[in-house]
This record gives sequence, C-alpha cells and structure tokens, in this order.
Amino acid sequence: MSVRSSVYEFPEEHGRTYHRFKEGNLQHHLFTLLLRGLSRAPIEDLPGGLHNVLDFATGTGIWAIEFANEHPSAVVTGTDLSPIQPDFVPANCLFVVDDAEDPWEFSQQFDYIHGRMLVTCFKSHLEVFKSAFSSLRPGGYIELQDLCFPTRCDDGTWDGTAYKHWMGLIMAGAEALGKDWSRVPKYKAFLQEAGFVDVVEEKYDIPIGTWAKGKINKTLGTWCRADTLGVLQGLSLAVLTKGLGMSVEEVEVLLVDVRKNVNNNNIHLYMTTYVVYGRKP
Repeated sequence: MSVRSSVYEFPEEHGRTYHRFKEGNLQHHLFTLLLRGLSRAPIEDLPGGLHNVLDFATGTGIWAIEFANEHPSAVVTGTDLSPIQPDFVPANCLFVVDDAEDPWEFSQQFDYIHGRMLVTCFKSHLEVFKSAFSSLRPGGYIELQDLCFPTRCDDGTWDGTAYKHWMGLIMAGAEALGKDWSRVPKYKAFLQEAGFVDVVEEKYDIPIGTWAKGKINKTLGTWCRADTLGVLQGLSLAVLTKGLGMSVEEVEVLLVDVRKNVNNNNIHLYMTTYVVYGRKP
C-alpha cells in the first residue's frame, strides 16, 4: 500500500533534511563492531521460538534488514516517522510509518522488541517502554542500545575547549526543547517500572578518536569520530537555533573549533554506551 507523497517530505531546515541515511549506517556499524553482532538479549532461548520482531524508531532500517536475513523464520517489522528505508528488503522484513509515542495498535504481539539510538527521540521514554511491554508476549524480550549524553572526558584535557562549551549548549538546548538527553542511565529503572523482570544493564566506553590504547579501541574510536563529525552540524542547527535562539552563523563559527577538537587526539573524549534488556513475565 502506497504512502502519501507528503510523508516523503522530510523536515528541511537551513538547507538540510533530517533522518539521514548515511549517518544511521555509520551508527549501525559502530554498534555491531562494539557488540560483535546485532543483539545481546538471550533471544535464542525463547520458549516457542522467535517469530515476530519489532524494531521501533528503525531509522534507515539496516538493523531490521540484517536481523531478518539472520532469522529467516521471523517476520521483522520496522517503524519510524520517515520512510527512508530501502525498497528492496528481505521477504520477511517490512516497514511501517508510525510514531512510537502514539498508542501502539499492532494486530500481533512480538517475541522480541529492539530499539536503538533513542536518546533524542522521545519526551517520555517510560511511556514508550510501557507500550512495548503491552505489545510483547509473555516471556518476550525488549532490548535497548543507546549512547549516553553528555559525552565525557575524565582527565581534564577538554577543559577550556570549544567542544566542552558546545556540549553544555547542546544539553541546555535539548532541555529548552522539553527533552532530557541524560536519560539513558535511567533505562534499567524505566524497564523495571514498566513491568519487565530480569533486567540486565551493560555499559561500554567508546573513545572518540584514536587516542585510546589497543586495536579494538582505535577501531571503535575511528568509527565513533566519523559518526560524531557526521552529526555535528545537523544536531547543532536543530538544537541550538531552536532551543537557544542562536543564529546559523553563530553555530557554524562554533563548529569550526569543535571539529578541530574532535580530531585532536590530545583531547580524550569518549561516549558511554548502554545496552539494557529485560523480559516480560
């Protein structure tokens, strides 16, 4: 069934459209490198097997597509506000335009629900997780994979930098827009409040850049830096102009030095990534 052409008119501000395909794929590669796969929840042990899977806020759809390829006996549904997903997908994968903050009205219950990079998405993550709980069958799992804001530096090497100033502005701008981007460490408590049991929280620190020792850290840091540089402009224009009233020119001037900081291995920046999963009793 065709969607209206207006659905494809993505938000455009300052000459830029949002829900960009390339950036989502960078993030996907970063997560699969970090987790050495698509998921961490023990879904291989699900009683009755894995048949219906939901990837809400699917973005580019790349996770749903790869998961469908890995699990050909499962039907994988991806939902998002924008239909930017590819036209040619596995036969057991489909995409639906839907807002996860609206009531969930699926005709079936799911065995496994997955959500990734949700920190900037919702005004109330708890309410969305409650909707997921209602849409899971007993024994089914939810899994959340997310980067934690603000990014961090523990040795003071970012003191006085444009990047540290920018991060403070981003957090303040998000708050002014009614969104709390520091919620990711609360996901475990949110899942428990929604009714999930056996909730597990895993934390990983990812360097931004190649300053950290070890081959794995340098590989992850390379991808994390590329992703950071890719989202800087769009994130800043969306949040700082709307939330704090900065002009486009002010934002662009600030970003010149922010990019230099991100590329400077003497500034030890990193992101904490959370993976949280739980079971519906």
